[in-house]
Amino acid sequence: MGTVRAAETYPSNGEVVLGSDSPESVDLPRVIEQAIDDVAGLVGDRPVSVVAEYPAHLPAVHSDPQELARVLASLIALTMQRSDHGEIVVRAQLVSPETAGDLPADVGAGPWAMISISTRGNGVTGRSLAEMLDDGDELPAEGLRPPMAPAACRAVVERHGGRLWADVRSETGGQIRLILPLRAAGLVPADVSFLRRALGDHLPGEANQARTLLVMVEDSALRKLLSDELTAAGYEIVATGEGAEVLPLASQGKPSLILLDLLSRDPTAFDIAMVLKHDRRTAAIPVLFLTSVEDPQAGTRMGAVNFVVRQTGTGALVSAIEAALHAVKKPVARVLVAEPNDALRETMIVMIQAHGYRVSEASAPEEALVLAERVQPGLVLVNSRLAHERDYWLLRGLRQLSGDMTIFVLAEALSQAEGEAAVRRGASGYTETGKLNDLLNRVRKGVPQK
Repeated sequence: MGTVRAAETYPSNGEVVLGSDSPESVDLPRVIEQAIDDVAGLVGDRPVSVVAEYPAHLPAVHSDPQELARVLASLIALTMQRSDHGEIVVRAQLVSPETAGDLPADVGAGPWAMISISTRGNGVTGRSLAEMLDDGDELPAEGLRPPMAPAACRAVVERHGGRLWADVRSETGGQIRLILPLRAAGLVPADVSFLRRALGDHLPGEANQARTLLVMVEDSALRKLLSDELTAAGYEIVATGEGAEVLPLASQGKPSLILLDLLSRDPTAFDIAMVLKHDRRTAAIPVLFLTSVEDPQAGTRMGAVNFVVRQTGTGALVSAIEAALHAVKKPVARVLVAEPNDALRETMIVMIQAHGYRVSEASAPEEALVLAERVQPGLVLVNSRLAHERDYWLLRGLRQLSGDMTIFVLAEALSQAEGEAAVRRGASGYTETGKLNDLLNRVRKGVPQK
């Protein structure tokens, strides 16, 4: 029989404090757009433009939206004072110490949301911006109300649990960077000994090793019901109702599989899955989504997300769990995803990794072809629009690289004539994006192990 252990609630470590208020769940793209609107009147007649770049979906951060917008607007304005021409780019992305490369040494494991304010084509160096940040009392020019000096900006960012600094390495342009904690990343507990005792060492290949599931369900009644039923099915269960606890529990305890309630809202299940995927400690742990929505079309509308509709009893859920665990134990193949839509690409990657595959991603045909030559994927999933560009240039190039490569063209809706045309140009087949889970199940045994 399995065992169940409820996750404890860990108090704040004191680093994220906002006076008498608690940090909110903040949508970074919205805050960035507000900050850019606030500085629009400072450009005047100068040939300076301010643009924003961010993915279609970015997990929410711990912050105060109005205060963070003031910080960004002030930093943009200060950068603008040093630029009489060119472009200022405000970019947001999800980073970890492995992907960002030069994070401050004391920031922890992450992942983090990073906002960078960089210059293009105006000669402003990173050293110049570092000097600006060091001059803590400098204020933006007239026109920005209320302005904040660099010292005040740094204090706000650090009060939110983040860091603010300037990248001085680039010779072609300057860059200010700030990172903020993700709401879905939670706070790592100081003492995780009970988790190690509950989870044990999960060594693959041991038939008598109990498999541990980390279950995150907000509804307490459903959480207890699932925990009891999955425990009766032979699993060890660590259960929590707090989405922010999933990453700390998973990174410290290394469960065999994570089950997320798709109806969770703060943070969302998709935010949690993205954070898990971007953290090297948890990227290999398969994730399944759980929903109680009685809608047979829900899976199609969700695109490529692999989730479980829980019906009466636990048979379907246990089957899905066993399929995911079995897939991870196999040697993993490399899958290349060529999809221009950031949100859909992220969704596909989460699902493909749940099947045990390693994933490379591309957003353009040229990038996809270069990656295919470098990583030699066993399976390539190509967006239909990318496949059709320049008379099927990508499909023909992929086929020249390898005659054995499995190439599928995907679209939300694809006619038989369009699919057959793609096959004539080199595709192995075609399907709807919403049926990606079925496709992966069909081709798993035929994908070469790279």
